[in-house]
Amino acid sequence: MSIVVRRTGQAMRATETNAHRHAVDVVLGHLGEIGPAVAALRRESSRLAEWGEELARVRLRGGSVFAAGSDGSSHEAQRFTSELNAHDPVSGSGFKAISITKGAAGSNGSSGSMGDQVSKQVRRGDIVVLLAAKGITDELREAAAAAKSRGARVWALTGKESKDLAQSVNEAICIDTDPPHAEEAHLVAVLALCECFEDALKHIKPE
Repeated sequence: MSIVVRRTGQAMRATETNAHRHAVDVVLGHLGEIGPAVAALRRESSRLAEWGEELARVRLRGGSVFAAGSDGSSHEAQRFTSELNAHDPVSGSGFKAISITKGAAGSNGSSGSMGDQVSKQVRRGDIVVLLAAKGITDELREAAAAAKSRGARVWALTGKESKDLAQSVNEAICIDTDPPHAEEAHLVAVLALCECFEDALKHIKPE
């Protein structure tokens, strides 16, 4: 009986080991797949640094930053504005980073289409950041047009399936990969922007 139990235990341990190895392979496979997305960010590191500095200048001028995303990218847009506000080193400075949400009340309580919200809130000199990892919606195009008409600068973070959004904005960074990995790269990009923003505020003097 003891031999049978011992063999069964060995079989169970072997099964557990194989399952663990498979899980490790899944993790390593995923990390390998996001390699091209990370490489794309590295190539755009200079532009990201410039954007971070410009965000700091907008804040020092008393302007605001807005962000909106299509589909799953709306979560990255909300994370971006939340982190940007958190990276402002001066409490009560009046700086606003606002997330614009499709067809519903945004973080500032405003509602309506993205284009309507932009038209009501954005001022000349503000920055509007649009994120689209999967596809381009009419809402994003309308938001871009509305922002430009208000005198704001419009940036975009896009993916392989949404890179045509670059035609509607002033500047764009395209992560030319599939949507899931482009979305991951966008999150890294917005967090890097927030760090650049905070660092730039230490060195840039008010205009």
